[in-house]
Amino acid sequence: MTLYRRVWTMELREGAEAEYDAAHANIWPDLTAQMTQNGIVRFFLYRAGTTVFAFQERNRPFPASNYSPPSGLTARWWRKMAPLMCTEGPEARPIHHDLREVFALDVTTEKTT
Repeated sequence: MTLYRRVWTMELREGAEAEYDAAHANIWPDLTAQMTQNGIVRFFLYRAGTTVFAFQERNRPFPASNYSPPSGLTARWWRKMAPLMCTEGPEARPIHHDLREVFALDVTTEKTT
């Protein structure tokens, strides 16, 4: 199976780290179900201070634009997270910075001999 990945960073507001961690420790089951329905097979968040590093893999290509309208459920989650994160626009979309992959080692792929 071909997987497509994307990686980005986001910024938290100073002092919001513990609440952000707690929210993700109790993420809504319907939100994770939506991710799975949208082809997400892996999604990891890491945090260093107020910088959040996100890694996502999906079983189909990602949309060309990261700025498509969010689902109602995603919009609700963004509103919940808005006091904790740097956001933009009326949707309170988290400001993110895409990262470019510069190296990958993947020994899980099957090799034909």
